Amino acid sequence: MYAISNGIVDKSRGYMNTIGSRGRPNPDVMAQRLTQLIQQGKAASVLPRVDELGRVYGDHPGVLHAVSEVALIAKNYPDAITFAERALALDSDNFRHQLQLAMCLVATNDRHRAEEVLNSVEQVVGDSAELASILASLYVRIDSNERAVEFYKRAIELDPGNAKHHFSLAATYRFMGRLAEAEQACDDALALDPSEYEVYLIRADLRKQTSERNHIGRMESVLADGIDHYMGEVMLCHAIAKECEDVGLYKKSFQHLRRGAALRRKHLSYEVEKDLQIMDRLVQVFSPEAVRQASPGGCSSIEPIFIIGMPRTGTTLVERIIGCHSKVKPAGELPNFPQVMTQMIREQNVDQAISQAELIPASLKLSMQQLGESYVESTRGITDGAPRFIDKLPFNYLNVGLIRMALPNAKIIHVTRNPMDTCYAVFKTLFQRAYPFSYDLEDLGKYFVAYQRLMDHWYRLFPESMCTISYETLVEDSENESRRLIEYCGLDWEHQLSRFYESEAPSTTASASQVRQPVYRSSVEKWRNYERELQPLAETLQTANAEIRR
Repeated sequence: MYAISNGIVDKSRGYMNTIGSRGRPNPDVMAQRLTQLIQQGKAASVLPRVDELGRVYGDHPGVLHAVSEVALIAKNYPDAITFAERALALDSDNFRHQLQLAMCLVATNDRHRAEEVLNSVEQVVGDSAELASILASLYVRIDSNERAVEFYKRAIELDPGNAKHHFSLAATYRFMGRLAEAEQACDDALALDPSEYEVYLIRADLRKQTSERNHIGRMESVLADGIDHYMGEVMLCHAIAKECEDVGLYKKSFQHLRRGAALRRKHLSYEVEKDLQIMDRLVQVFSPEAVRQASPGGCSSIEPIFIIGMPRTGTTLVERIIGCHSKVKPAGELPNFPQVMTQMIREQNVDQAISQAELIPASLKLSMQQLGESYVESTRGITDGAPRFIDKLPFNYLNVGLIRMALPNAKIIHVTRNPMDTCYAVFKTLFQRAYPFSYDLEDLGKYFVAYQRLMDHWYRLFPESMCTISYETLVEDSENESRRLIEYCGLDWEHQLSRFYESEAPSTTASASQVRQPVYRSSVEKWRNYERELQPLAETLQTANAEIRR
């Protein structure tokens, strides 16, 4: 959350340094070279020249398009949108510029504008399966899943032998809760290409496998044949582990899980100590005195409902319950709050780079009223005018201090779960690009202890500022706990809340399949099937007295 992309100065003597020295280089050549840098993963070298490029090539849509891509990679969304709009204004019939603008708007969660742009692109899809697939993927990101299904099906019609289109369709069906159709699409994808390894992972999670109906043998055969890319092996190991657990083969399940997690961890350049330092720094900087000296006030809006906590603790379950209320819009895991915070810090420090260490104290110097108002305004394209909305980004537990100060009337719900069940559930989930601490039990134990220490700090600093709900209590007494949640949010009880699992609202989280079911207790104490294997984790947590008593 507390992260900012700092520009890396290009010290090369190449074409970038010729801008303004002997007239501008050929615009078409410049656009091509910028595109090459982006494709080579070297966009950072262009960052210091973004504004200059925009001025010098303000009449060339190709360069403006590339500069927009650079800004988007750097998460400088205002500039990304501006340059994309300028490129499109100069070449309004170019669907590439339309798609770039749509991608920028999707990144900022401006779903209404993004949908308008995507609708204008539909007419140029023609017989391009690739374009249909790109369009579908963007529709998924703005929760227009019916449109996404339509264009994935069109991509399949145009290119029926491409397994990736079938897999993408399966993933979309899963978001929508159409699980039988998702499983059929997975089968279709694997029939075309057995090396689409992520499909095994998705399919394993669609339902509880049984002794009579599972894919364990086939997946073990594929694994034994050898896999070229390590991520394919990681995905297959996690898929086998999940299906083995379903049928009670716990020893085999953990063997595959350990193998997949260790392989994933081996390829990550991650140091858990850096995350621990961030949480320690938050505790140090957000002292009672510093909070008192920060800008007073804040935004008075009562719209936001934040749901926070470690992943796999039941945050999605809580979101589904509250999100069924007629006055509440479940907006998903929004990156908006940290994005707005980071953008404001950039604007206040335009002439200097902000280091990681400086970012946290810099956030306390912001106008809390402006931060709250800008955050709420940033959600307008998502919330559809609903009186209340849910922001379910679990990592916002890092931002509790700022949220409490910038949005004093917002509701914050902290979901907790037995530490061992939490850590095991995190360990067995392949998040791929998120939660890098989850693939090593030592990293995971250290991270959980730091997370709990930070949460204890927020409770001391802002007493009675959050509603804490235990996953175990929620599944044991779902009716009363659900009513307590609704009362905390200042809402009246509605009959449909008791049958939240019938909601057709999409879910893109790791719990997308589970939330389609009534509340069940089978995940409580599941870690005990692996007590011997998880003993090192248990010792780490016990040493730190990691117990949530609230």
